[in-house]
Amino acid sequence: MSALARTRLALVAASLALPLPALAVTVAPYVETIEGRVTSPAYTYGGSISVPSFSWELDYDRSFDGVSVVKQVEILFSFVNALGFSDEQKATWAAGAERAIESIWNGKYVIEDTVNDKVYSVGVDVVPLVVLAPGADQTVSVELQPAGCAANPNDLACRDSMTRWFEDSTDSIKAHEFGHMIGLYDEYLGGALNSATNPILSSDGLMGLGALSTAPVMYERYYQQHLSFLAGIDLASYPGGSVGLQTPELVLRPVPEPGTWALMGAGALLIGARLRRRAAA
Repeated sequence: MSALARTRLALVAASLALPLPALAVTVAPYVETIEGRVTSPAYTYGGSISVPSFSWELDYDRSFDGVSVVKQVEILFSFVNALGFSDEQKATWAAGAERAIESIWNGKYVIEDTVNDKVYSVGVDVVPLVVLAPGADQTVSVELQPAGCAANPNDLACRDSMTRWFEDSTDSIKAHEFGHMIGLYDEYLGGALNSATNPILSSDGLMGLGALSTAPVMYERYYQQHLSFLAGIDLASYPGGSVGLQTPELVLRPVPEPGTWALMGAGALLIGARLRRRAAA
């Protein structure tokens, strides 16, 4: 709308005592870049098995747009020549890795503001790159698994790492290694633990032995950083639809599984039918 047109509209509105139409306002997301290093302690388990200290770099963006809290990582996938992948195959593989990670990480939790009755979605965003791009957050070498790994699966040369994924790695393994990229520790003995004494261990969680299954458990603690990030934003003054909020009380809530929603819906229908029968009686 031009300035002249708006002036005319203002005059007409004033003469008729009508409110002016609201202009759309585009709000930029609140973004933080996280850079740093994560280090795990050295430890011994089983009486004689020594695990060295591990260390890795963090580099990702986390953002809030008034609706969602997201961690975004740009991953440059570098494919070894032995794979013989064409450019199209590289792009297809990278897109598949993106879908795999996001399907496991997203849609599992929300952040609820119990004071202001608001709910924010929580998730991750993988940006796959297959062409050298300056400034990529992480670089992953995609390789063929060495021969003989079927007989020696625990050999370090046969295991994926944060920076080396095998061409046939499972979705859960990719999602597990992505967890390291956003600052999470391993939750199994032999891995990069959060503590040498009383570490967090898990037989079914994604960062533990659940990474070996097709349906790892996504624990609330994996999203605690999303919650801490949102808690540090002044939501009462954020222009993305939250202005005027009271001091929020933020909690993570799991998103019910589709089957749970179906059961809840069936239960509601059953209760409704019983109430109708009582009313008819």
